[in-house]
Amino acid sequence: MKILITGGAGFIGSHLADAYLQDGHEVAIIDNLETGFIENINPDARFFECDIRDEAAVSRHFDEFRPDIVSHHAAQMSVRLAVADPNYDVSINLIGALNVLQNAVRVGARRFVFASSGGAVYGEPQYLPVDEEHPIAPESPYGLTKFAFEHYLRIWSHLHDITPVILRYANVYGPRQTPHGEAGVVAIFAGKLFEDQPCTIFGDGSMTRDYVHVNDVAAANRAALEKGDNAIVNIGAGLETSTREVFDAVLAAADEGESEPIYKPERPGEVHNIFLAIERAKEVLDWCPQVELREGVRRTVEYLRNE
Repeated sequence: MKILITGGAGFIGSHLADAYLQDGHEVAIIDNLETGFIENINPDARFFECDIRDEAAVSRHFDEFRPDIVSHHAAQMSVRLAVADPNYDVSINLIGALNVLQNAVRVGARRFVFASSGGAVYGEPQYLPVDEEHPIAPESPYGLTKFAFEHYLRIWSHLHDITPVILRYANVYGPRQTPHGEAGVVAIFAGKLFEDQPCTIFGDGSMTRDYVHVNDVAAANRAALEKGDNAIVNIGAGLETSTREVFDAVLAAADEGESEPIYKPERPGEVHNIFLAIERAKEVLDWCPQVELREGVRRTVEYLRNE
């Protein structure tokens, strides 16, 4: 199959490209390299340097590659930036995403896999674990744009001959995640420890998330090529882990001596406690996570140490 990945030079997208190429598919990548890296791109993939908001360029690249499947992972991912500049968030996560979707329909792509957010769209949970039927109440513009595009996909699937699969990711971590920025607490903690700088925890350390390794996410995307038609599916570990527990796991893996984090107030727009129910993923994708957190943290820290 011919698979086009937007955001394929990024952390998650580059792992998908590797997995699809390993399976014998033909892969093309669209990425503007704003947060992705040329070093992440598999040399066997075709690469189009392009911003998804550039209608003419996106159209040209779709015409050239004509994918069977589109995997849309390009996004503005910062909750803080979405709060500070919602217009910018909308320009990428809605207008840019619609540009990709409309071109996918135009060239006859039969399937559209969308990376949504299992943390941001639900808002503060009414119950745990959060399943796909949980009420939607995003607390940040980022979560709102992700959920809005899910609805565009639903409508487009009724209007056109394209099948969506929506994957709501938990907190994804693993090799190639950058320690610079706000996303990816495992990489951030490791980066700070290697630089002998203090780690910051927002809140008292009791905030919880669901952490899923990028290899498991790649496996879910492999399954989504053929399974999960029209489904919304949580992709997580199905486990609740506190920020303090993550810090302790990274500290142990880094083996950089004793260290204590600095605690600061929680950031606005962030959910306090969440983890995902993953029974639907087991049912419709025949998928379940394989990488245990401490092993995944060890692999991630070792990668960052070598880098």
